[in-house]
Amino acid sequence: MLGVGTVLNLYNGEISQVLGQAAQKKHVIWLQGGSDSGCTISILQAAHPDLIDAVIDFKLAADYWTTVMTPEEDPRYDFGWWSAGYRSEDTSNVPLINAVFGNAPVDALIVEGTVQTGTPKGGAPGEYCVLAEHEGRPVTMWEAAQKLYQKAAYTVAYGQCSAFGNIPSAKGNLTGSMSLVNSLKTANVYDSKKPVISIAGCPGHPDWMLLTLASVLQGFNPDLDELGRPRAFFNQFIHDGCPRRGYYDKGEFAVNYDDPQCLWKLGCRGPITVSHCAITRWNNGVGFCTQQGPMCWGCMHPNFPDSPAGGDPTQPVPGSFFNEIEAAPSLLGINVNTAALALAGGAAIGIAAHAVRRKGGRPPPEEHDVVEVERE
Repeated sequence: MLGVGTVLNLYNGEISQVLGQAAQKKHVIWLQGGSDSGCTISILQAAHPDLIDAVIDFKLAADYWTTVMTPEEDPRYDFGWWSAGYRSEDTSNVPLINAVFGNAPVDALIVEGTVQTGTPKGGAPGEYCVLAEHEGRPVTMWEAAQKLYQKAAYTVAYGQCSAFGNIPSAKGNLTGSMSLVNSLKTANVYDSKKPVISIAGCPGHPDWMLLTLASVLQGFNPDLDELGRPRAFFNQFIHDGCPRRGYYDKGEFAVNYDDPQCLWKLGCRGPITVSHCAITRWNNGVGFCTQQGPMCWGCMHPNFPDSPAGGDPTQPVPGSFFNEIEAAPSLLGINVNTAALALAGGAAIGIAAHAVRRKGGRPPPEEHDVVEVERE
């Protein structure tokens, strides 16, 4: 059984080759709604494969990518849009319009950011986020997402905003921002037989995204959990790989944030947040949040940021970041007065280079009975 890190190292060249081959055959539309562009920045820093190489060969097969297709005459930065004639704000929207309303093929839809479904004063539903104009009327992010989801062979919600709503859809949401899945359900176009693949996280991990994208563009369906996340990257708690885990097992908890003990009682969400941060790590495998000292904020948990992780997802609690997560011991099945089972040297998962799958098994206890939060 190979770990994700091992697979990424072994198959880095092969994944790059898959992406390069796809450039001539596949068509990707990348939409961005309510977000800070952090996920685009994240994927541009990918290491497995290096996205500079992947973009040159693969161009992410992107016919349209809002944030990075700003026209640039310098051939060193021309990833195809300039040479194709999309050299102004108006012409750059042509690929999007052709995909949404025309016959242009869409093999994969990638959505970064929330979808705004609210109605601004004097406007129409969804007009808090307008992407383009078509036949004299605005084309909203919501309309484009609906039409492209129905047309695309695969749809990926990249990052916490798109996957679960994140900060744009938190308490006080005035624009009707919501996750991609919730927006599709609101529009009555979501098909459970055509699930959205959710790469949660703020930002989403670039390597997980590229490996997933390489899989789907080759026609393989990732093994997804009940929240649409690839089990290959979301099958164990961050807590399990935390350097402070030994203190938790001994029931030793920090009183102050600069104490060395477990930060659970100060609000750490590591015990109930599922992801492979501690395995794949970030910034080319350099590290992850709790390794550097701070507690886990749970940015990959579906209730982030409103609810205390492990609590009632329908009941936001102000200041919950710094409250003890009382549900954690029962969720983990761990009694802090007894020693937990020793950690394995690393989580071994079954994963193919192109087909991201894991055999059987119950979803992790974090969210087995949690449904995606319907934000107000």
